Amino acid sequence: MIDPLFFLKKCKDNGFSTFYGVPDSTLKHFCTAATDDKELHHTICVNEGSAIGAAIGYHLSTSRVPVVYMQNSGIGNAVNPLTSLVAKEIYSIPMLLIIGWRGEPGVKDEPQHKFQGRITPHMLEGLEFPYSIIDKDSDIESEMHRADLFFKEHDVPYALLVKKGAFSEYVSRSPEREQYPLSRQRVIECLTEAQRNDDVIVSTTGMASRELFHIRKENKASHSTDFLTVGGMGHASSIALGVALDSPQKRVVCLDGDGACLMHLGSLATIGSSGINNLLHIVINNGEHGSTGGQPTVSRKINLCEIAKACGYPSVIRITSEEELTSALAQADGLCFLEVMTNNHKSKEIGRPTNTPLQNKKMFMGNF
Repeated sequence: MIDPLFFLKKCKDNGFSTFYGVPDSTLKHFCTAATDDKELHHTICVNEGSAIGAAIGYHLSTSRVPVVYMQNSGIGNAVNPLTSLVAKEIYSIPMLLIIGWRGEPGVKDEPQHKFQGRITPHMLEGLEFPYSIIDKDSDIESEMHRADLFFKEHDVPYALLVKKGAFSEYVSRSPEREQYPLSRQRVIECLTEAQRNDDVIVSTTGMASRELFHIRKENKASHSTDFLTVGGMGHASSIALGVALDSPQKRVVCLDGDGACLMHLGSLATIGSSGINNLLHIVINNGEHGSTGGQPTVSRKINLCEIAKACGYPSVIRITSEEELTSALAQADGLCFLEVMTNNHKSKEIGRPTNTPLQNKKMFMGNF
């Protein structure tokens, strides 16, 4: 397996020392090591397109080659700047892309990754980007030297497509972030306990949906009112908006995360100006990308409530205790934004939803 610290050293040895990206579970040990590495110029971005944009700016101001990392699902967010700015026919910007390969054919993975995994090589070929496949036995010294030589002759991206299990474990040395008494799981338990008869829940990708499914299963309760957005990070709030607009008789609850909310923050403006009065938008803010190794988000450095208020949400509440949460859930009406501050304590290992996405969709649609 590849030692993440050795990988980063070889990046730096070959002149790749400025990184932008969005954490990925396949790359989590690499991402965590990069976060700890004080010799790197490293920026965790809210989405992959923004990472490409920042990398373009770096190249314009230094003539050097930046590194952009992402999960292969994030290629979708990156396609626009890659094709309309980076491509050789336009500005011809070199950058080293490090892409985690979820859903690789023949490797067990979740349903939402299988299609993306199958088409990932074809997407890179369609973008006309040369690439190498990296696995646990790859010669990283040679791979980085090859990339360096490539950029000496070409001003276009070169990609490293990284297989699952390529990196060995790396444990973060970063200090713990500010903690709060509530855990994410307890927030979701409180929500299910306070759920009204006409409520439906749209939950974001990652651990929130897994924990919601787990809590229903533990309580032997129906999860037919839950739409588990297992892919498409950052789009749960827009899905909830679409449900709320056409189902005014129901209260729609969007169970969001801070990283997901930040990824497509402009959705708050669309929701806030929509005129709906039947959406409860809950953002669980643990200050990190919890599903990919705990890399920090910027959510603890900004004020999400003030942003929501400025976007037109008439009611915004920042919650730091279970008592405040219980009260808010009981009283929330109209269009309401709750930012719930939580710790980053991990619950016991829980499984993923046992229903397929298609089964989940059909059950959820039975509410309308």
